[in-house]
Amino acid sequence: MQTRQLYYRDPYPHTFEAQVVALKPGWVALDQTAFYPEGGGQPADHGWLAGQPVTDTQIDEEKVIWHQVSLTTAIGATVEGRIDWLRRFDHMQQHTAQHVLSQAFWQLFQAETVGFHLGEQVVTIDLAGPELEAAALDQAEALTNAQLRGKLPVRCFEVAAEMLPAATLRKLPQVETDIRLVEIGNFDLCPCGGTHVHDLGEVGLLKIVSSERKRGNLRVAFVAGQRAYQDYANKHDQLACLSALLSEPIANVVAAVGRLQERLQELEREEERLREQVLTLEAKELRSAAQKSGNVYCITQELSAHSLDEAKFLASYLAEQGPSIVLFGLPDEPYRLVAAASTGVAVPLGALLKETVSKYQGRGGGSPTSAQGAVPSSAGPRALAELAQVCSQALENC
Repeated sequence: MQTRQLYYRDPYPHTFEAQVVALKPGWVALDQTAFYPEGGGQPADHGWLAGQPVTDTQIDEEKVIWHQVSLTTAIGATVEGRIDWLRRFDHMQQHTAQHVLSQAFWQLFQAETVGFHLGEQVVTIDLAGPELEAAALDQAEALTNAQLRGKLPVRCFEVAAEMLPAATLRKLPQVETDIRLVEIGNFDLCPCGGTHVHDLGEVGLLKIVSSERKRGNLRVAFVAGQRAYQDYANKHDQLACLSALLSEPIANVVAAVGRLQERLQELEREEERLREQVLTLEAKELRSAAQKSGNVYCITQELSAHSLDEAKFLASYLAEQGPSIVLFGLPDEPYRLVAAASTGVAVPLGALLKETVSKYQGRGGGSPTSAQGAVPSSAGPRALAELAQVCSQALENC
């Protein structure tokens, strides 16, 4: 037996009574329901049955609507249903606004809506057609809001397939029976099985919040109705906070942030310059304390307070100052090894590092003049010491 769909007769009642007709673990079916089941891009209604929360609503192939609810009842029992009205009305606002926006894109740019998803935060439509720039999105948004301000009536009705006004439809229906149309004044006519408001004044406002290319289409995200007003309030509050923090009028916030970004970039460049000076001084100290094998400086050091980039800078800088082999260990998890050798020092640095770290379940490698690797932290100091030893032996054998 199909469930009588009360939300089609009138989507506004918050409560109803119905008889239990079927049960399965965690789910209840009724002879009639005001709960909209998930479908057509619109999420399921939530609410309560006999005071117990309904967390999902689904319709099966036999058009029986099932309510997910923890309810002890029996077939034939009468239960009271109550819709989560704020959720339902939000969905009505978003879905109706989507029809208007989709028609706006079609009228202005012949961009067809080929996908629709009503999410918890935003609604998205996927548009097929010409490439659309930001100005085009602004135009579609403006046309949509003009229609919303006009408070056009919204009428939902069923037609037989042979009576379908195909020539005036924005898109053709995907079903052959029980075809339900949504008519918005003389602006839009489209088959749809969702819930909608009575007139566009109940939506009030739509705002496009983002767009991106997705699988060859343009995905446009928007908020409408109460979501749009809340989005405006949130953004206004954030701008007001920024205005206070920057001691600037709201109109000047963007320019003030731009100046701050420029100053931050200047400070970052200055920090980098000073850091290189400090590292250069440190490199001179390391070189002065280094041991020599013939005319080659051998520098082996554990760097406990340096980043990987700093270690690489030091190693490269020292290798450029004259015949050197530089080996650094960075104690962390994993323990990192950074090695560099001057051009002309006949040591296969990359091969030696790779062979050494492999003994300690590590990985690494590189060229004769630059190499990196990593081993478990517990084996780090031993790996560094062994690498220094094999490099020294390689020098002696040159």
